[in-house]
Amino acid sequence: MMFTLIIAKLCAFILRLFNKGATTLPGRVALFLKYNILTRLSKNVRIICVTGTNGKTTTCALIAHAMRENGCSYFINSSGANMLSGVTTAFIMNSSIFGRCKKDFAILECDENSLPLISRYIDAEVVAVTNIFRDQLDRYGEVSKTLSAIRTGIKNMPRALLILNADDPLSYSLSSLKNRVITFGIDGDFKADDLSDSRTCPFCQSILRYKSRTFSQLGDFYCPRCSYRRKKPDIAAADVSQSCFTINKKLYSTSLGGLYNVYNFCAAAAVLKAVGIDNIKPLCTFSGAFGRMEKFTVGNNTLLLLLVKNPVGLTGCIRYVSRLDIEPDIAFALNDNSADGTDVSWIWDSDFTPLRDKGSRVYTVGKRALDMALRLKYDSINSEIIEGENYKKLIEIIKDSNSDFIVFSSYTAMMNMRRIFINEFGGNDFWQEG
Repeated sequence: MMFTLIIAKLCAFILRLFNKGATTLPGRVALFLKYNILTRLSKNVRIICVTGTNGKTTTCALIAHAMRENGCSYFINSSGANMLSGVTTAFIMNSSIFGRCKKDFAILECDENSLPLISRYIDAEVVAVTNIFRDQLDRYGEVSKTLSAIRTGIKNMPRALLILNADDPLSYSLSSLKNRVITFGIDGDFKADDLSDSRTCPFCQSILRYKSRTFSQLGDFYCPRCSYRRKKPDIAAADVSQSCFTINKKLYSTSLGGLYNVYNFCAAAAVLKAVGIDNIKPLCTFSGAFGRMEKFTVGNNTLLLLLVKNPVGLTGCIRYVSRLDIEPDIAFALNDNSADGTDVSWIWDSDFTPLRDKGSRVYTVGKRALDMALRLKYDSINSEIIEGENYKKLIEIIKDSNSDFIVFSSYTAMMNMRRIFINEFGGNDFWQEG
């Protein structure tokens, strides 16, 4: 194994020499030379695995931030390289050439479809499932497929403590497994009338009913036919007002906007509780993961970068922006590369109408800029089209703007733009985070 690790670390060194991320290739090389190297590297490490559709990166970053403030020894695959090669690379970069990990905890973001494979080689202490929504239909298929993949992965780790979203009828259905469970959720009725990604009971397929809703299928659900229903969460945010809320009658706040980030906060708090860390106050000072509510300073103005990749996430971000006490200029960057999902029909299931009266200038950019402009037109929002991936032109527009600027971006557009943002406005490259 020493030879394999030396080769993999040398590969990473060369890539970093040329200012490349080295987030997956060292892992690919190591797996080619020794297919089960992850099993050896992950022994005697307390592994926290975070999976689900939305919020994985932010939840992992929240956990890492709190662990750092609590003086814990950990590493994280902060670049978002969340498949087998990325997870393996993270262990390689944090192990000696003798295969001994230098950290006590591994905080791993795991892709939902990759979890069944990754789970063959690791024995996680904690597995957190943030939520399950429809995402990249060409890759993930419908939500039932995603749920099945996560279930398979958990079955490979029967000793793991599960952290489940009690408000999500799909995620919470995993409580039927034999693993121990801690739940999180939000108490309160936000009277959501969103399109739901899952309307039926995962056990008997009856139409679910709700006493209250937060968004999409999340809320205080119950099945009128069988006994399946939401139960009071172990970690519950209550009295939610903007970014302030209470947990067990103690007041907390998050600098991250949006109701979905209250869920991420609660998920991180539940994970910390599961590994014996009671001090969750540091979660309040977390400022954001790369590309997710990430802020850049442009003169006297602020540039906010929001990653969006599915209808629920985009609609949630739009609602957050619509409630801000500013009139920002806005750009939508949409690509259809394999990492984004080649099917961009999901933009038609998102609700853009809250932005209709913001009085902002709106731009579209990216490979599918025309598609986005057409979608906006159907919600009576006019936009200026920047055809193709001409992000430098967008940068010039941002510099010339007298307003704050908000960019909604799909994954590959975000990664490409972010490099330019860093060069122009400062910050760390994605592989330097965490």
